[in-house]
Amino acid sequence: MKKAVSLEFSELHEKVAIELDDSQSPKTVMAIIGGLPITVTINRWGDELYTDETPVKVKEENAKSVVSLLDVAYWPEGSALCFFYGPTPISKQNKIMPYSSVNMIGRIKNMPADVQEYLTLVEKLHVTKKVPVVLR
Repeated sequence: MKKAVSLEFSELHEKVAIELDDSQSPKTVMAIIGGLPITVTINRWGDELYTDETPVKVKEENAKSVVSLLDVAYWPEGSALCFFYGPTPISKQNKIMPYSSVNMIGRIKNMPADVQEYLTLVEKLHVTKKVPVVLR
């Protein structure tokens, strides 16, 4: 099952289109869909955006230690959502690596023209000010 959702950045007046896909982590995706809308603050770690703890609580489910560009994942260790726009500080040799294993839940469908400019704006307007984002 696939479901279209969006991550809304109020300060940027922008929405990120996301396609949730339960093919790898069905229990995780169902828990997220059941918890929508999810309002959280967001953080940046390298070219990854991740949320603070969400109300969704799921254990590892087919967890991966390497992800692909534009993957969306759930991090069981922190009960957080992760959005991979590129490498993290621990990535190696063209492999995007999360802090620890994550449950794969979907893909970002719209890539910004300038990823670094976009991440800098998110950091300035949402991360620094702790302005919440909404997944709906």
